[in-house]
Amino acid sequence: MTLLNYKKIGTGNKTIIVLHELMGDHRNYDPILPYIDTTNFTYIFVDHRGYGLSKDIQGEYTCEEAATDVKNLITKLNLTEVNLLAHSMSTMIAQKVALIDDRIKQLILITPITAAGIKMKPQAQDKLIDSMKKNENLIEYVVESASNRYNQPWKDYRIKIAYEASTLEARTGYMTMYLTTDFIDEVKNINIPIKIMVGHHDLPAFHKNNIKKQFEANYNDF
Repeated sequence: MTLLNYKKIGTGNKTIIVLHELMGDHRNYDPILPYIDTTNFTYIFVDHRGYGLSKDIQGEYTCEEAATDVKNLITKLNLTEVNLLAHSMSTMIAQKVALIDDRIKQLILITPITAAGIKMKPQAQDKLIDSMKKNENLIEYVVESASNRYNQPWKDYRIKIAYEASTLEARTGYMTMYLTTDFIDEVKNINIPIKIMVGHHDLPAFHKNNIKKQFEANYNDF
């Protein structure tokens, strides 16, 4: 059984497992650490295969594999109830975990992707995956597109983290995951609360109205 590595903070009775996005790892959450409640909560900041503290763990980088990894970690930690928080790419993984593990009591999804994944025309999809495989400045393009209100040092920092956080194989694998995976027909079986957070300055695809429309059509309690 493969066990993911993680950073644990806090000693509280309530556990929150935290999953990262495509272009980062557990360090994405470092800025909030001085402000979190470590008395009532325990936070488990998990790195997926090929990322951060789990960078040396190889895999297929599928949604099913990643969800099973999280489930196995919950078992290893002897947890009976978990709130699962995820950002962007990992929101798909979190939804799959909720479907296979009844110890998940709440999902908290930040700029989420539905279980249908991100739909693109085949040619555009192939071009995007190929660009990631070849390391052709895709990270720089995404950071620039999403960071218009930030200065260049901020952009340089985000680009640096994106390259350092993961292996190229893992980044490509998880990008392929959210472009090709679709289990939207299963999410009607998620019967726990889903809390969604979006940002005012997020990319248009993640604006409140778009996300609300996508989730209203398929999900029970969000």
